[in-house]
Amino acid sequence: MNFKDYVILITGASRGIGRSLAIDCARRGATVIGCARSQEHLKEVLKELKPISPKSAVILCDVADRRQVQTMIGKILTDFGRIDILINNAGMGLRQPFGETPLQTIEEIMSTNYFGAVYCIHAALPSMVARGSGHIVNVSSVAGIIGTLNMAGYCASKFAMNGLSESLYHELKPLGISVSVVCPGPVKTEFNRSFAQVPPISPASLIIPAEAVAKAIIKAIEKRRFEAVLPWWLALACWFRRATPNFFLAAFHRALRNHVITYKKGH
Repeated sequence: MNFKDYVILITGASRGIGRSLAIDCARRGATVIGCARSQEHLKEVLKELKPISPKSAVILCDVADRRQVQTMIGKILTDFGRIDILINNAGMGLRQPFGETPLQTIEEIMSTNYFGAVYCIHAALPSMVARGSGHIVNVSSVAGIIGTLNMAGYCASKFAMNGLSESLYHELKPLGISVSVVCPGPVKTEFNRSFAQVPPISPASLIIPAEAVAKAIIKAIEKRRFEAVLPWWLALACWFRRATPNFFLAAFHRALRNHVITYKKGH
């Protein structure tokens, strides 16, 4: 798909999936606006974008802050006139027993992963509705389909994102706006490495490169596909989860029970 003359906003564009996606979209002719919380990393991304997409830009923004998001969307609409594709990729995660996770940390995960997407969609949507076109892509996770051990806060944020995406699909399709949700398994990024050695450890065979996720996102946009799960064997697992929920739950619990971490005294 040629993205020539498209204006694409990518959140969490400074590293990993977002960075790879920004470069891929720019190579396809898009004007890419990348946002993130790290000015230093954004500058590095911009250096890569400018030679292939001179109009592309980066904006410092914490999507968990509603006012920052509103200011960012307003600036993009003023400077570029529209947002053709919004890709909600910003996220944070943690692998830790729920009872030992500070409530503030759970709130931060939900604020970034879920409300960050909500704020961006809510701010960008009126202009898409006015034009009768647009595409919203929410980068979720297999953890938004299959709840896993020691990731309750993260899973909750991604389950919420999947529910939001499905509801918006029905609401916005008649208005000419497409919605996609992309659910990768473990991805080889700094995000994943921050807790990759905390049980249960993902097998190396399940970990996919950020570039593969970026390609899956672009394919979902090209095909106007609602849901994409990758890699394929996790897509199959998600199918079994939906087809035989009780059987899958029992089998998955049996596989994970040896990784249960005993709570510290006082919990």
